[in-house]
Amino acid sequence: MFAACSNTEELGSLQTAQQDVNAPVNFSVYAPRTATRAGLPGGADLTQTDPALVYGINTATLQSGRHATAGFGVFGYYTSNSDYDTNNSTPNFMYNQQVVYDNTKSVWNYEPVKYWPNEFGDAAVSDDLDKLTFFAYAPQIDATINTGVPVMGTDDEAAVSLGFADKAAWDAFLAGAKLNIELKDQVQKLNITQLTKNTATGDPIVKYVVDTKPATSVDLLWGVAGNSEYEGMNGKTVKAGDCYIDLTKQKGNNSGVMDKKLMWNFKHALARLNVQIVTAVDVVTAPGGNAVDYDPTKSYEIGSEASEIKDKGNGAKDDSTKVYVRSIKFSGFALKGALNLHSDDVITGASDAERVKNAQPKWMDYDGTKDLTFEEVTFLDGLKDGKEGTTDNVQKNEGISALNPILLEESTPASGIWGAKKAGVPTDAFVNLFAGSFNGTADDPAAPIYVIPANEKMDVTICYDVQTADKNLSELLSDGINHGSAIENIITKNDVFGGAIEPGKAYTLKIILGLESVKFDVEVTDWDVQTDAATELPANE
Repeated sequence: MFAACSNTEELGSLQTAQQDVNAPVNFSVYAPRTATRAGLPGGADLTQTDPALVYGINTATLQSGRHATAGFGVFGYYTSNSDYDTNNSTPNFMYNQQVVYDNTKSVWNYEPVKYWPNEFGDAAVSDDLDKLTFFAYAPQIDATINTGVPVMGTDDEAAVSLGFADKAAWDAFLAGAKLNIELKDQVQKLNITQLTKNTATGDPIVKYVVDTKPATSVDLLWGVAGNSEYEGMNGKTVKAGDCYIDLTKQKGNNSGVMDKKLMWNFKHALARLNVQIVTAVDVVTAPGGNAVDYDPTKSYEIGSEASEIKDKGNGAKDDSTKVYVRSIKFSGFALKGALNLHSDDVITGASDAERVKNAQPKWMDYDGTKDLTFEEVTFLDGLKDGKEGTTDNVQKNEGISALNPILLEESTPASGIWGAKKAGVPTDAFVNLFAGSFNGTADDPAAPIYVIPANEKMDVTICYDVQTADKNLSELLSDGINHGSAIENIITKNDVFGGAIEPGKAYTLKIILGLESVKFDVEVTDWDVQTDAATELPANE
């Protein structure tokens, strides 16, 4: 009766492999839980040469890359003879259980090992039908069990890595009644901020705040059944794309060996967003009429029959003109939210692959009590100068800028004026809109961040200044030193992607700031020759 033990326990992709009932009780050593990881795992790995491995999570990074020490986390619910209750069940079987991959044995390991309830079988029948329910997310983080707050360790290093002065500042931030994410409060490297605590009832929640630094922005995934292979001892099955709800002990293979595994398919709960920006001088049309094909390094002849980009020629931007981004506003995604790991929507699809593809994450507001709504997210230049592109909503106390410094007129106050300017936007290369996209030593224009989709189309409004130094003009530029002209431009583009922003999809937005040079041509009107006439004054007699 008590021989249902194992010598290989893997929760790999949640897996449980058991020996057959006649096997002796054996024990084995499992991969130990990694040491407490301060902070949050899984930003960009800039040491990788394969672009697919630099950003985001895939099987390779989860098994042997930068997410390998994190693995994934599992919440397990034991409900005895009752069904899982989405409001009242507690994670009393597994709480944030870390599962990591053992590359030497090609298995997923966890500890302490857990076992299926045995109150079902042919030889001895129980009055109960014990059930287990599992939910999973990745990458796993260490969290304090009675609060769900990420473990920071005993020193200030992790807090500093999150953008705080010290651990006390981090604790004070978390102690606030609300997490108010405005740019003036924006803190980098937040990502996963809290899990459901181990005594909480109901569905497990993962709270998330968008990190606008590509180098540290963390991809967040949630797990669904990856195939339809599960069959319980009571005949219950689970379809691909669904959650693992109310499971009994699995049936074994034809020889009676309990070697079945619960296979997770981890899906991206976020949308991947890359925004690039460049100036284009005297552009007529992009190649093929598609702005995505714009190549600022190419030169085209003025008046060519192809009527393509005229970015050089007599419209080239000279060094006296600089372009600076003042602000950019997006709609269609949210900066903060709570991911409910119980995605209970009805899933359709003829095949396992189709059903997994159609499974959607269940995002809620940050408190985890209401549906998520989209925000209008505005990123400002960080300068306390009141020049944000609107007259009725001027924010004079800007804090951290999320924008790439090369796009900004970054200054240091000196005697009441702003100091030296940055170089402005180059005309010969796209640059990343967001700060912290540097791949080693150079800006990586393709670096993405991860945002919370809100099933809304994306509208973009950008405010930028075109400043030209001109000593003949009376007004000073914003540096307080050079004379010249400063022209503010506010441009809006609606529905830039032709539909709602969706989870699991990667979006690239190329913003081309068109500059058309003021040109002059000259034609001098010829003299209008009148009829000749002679008059003698005075007349000679």
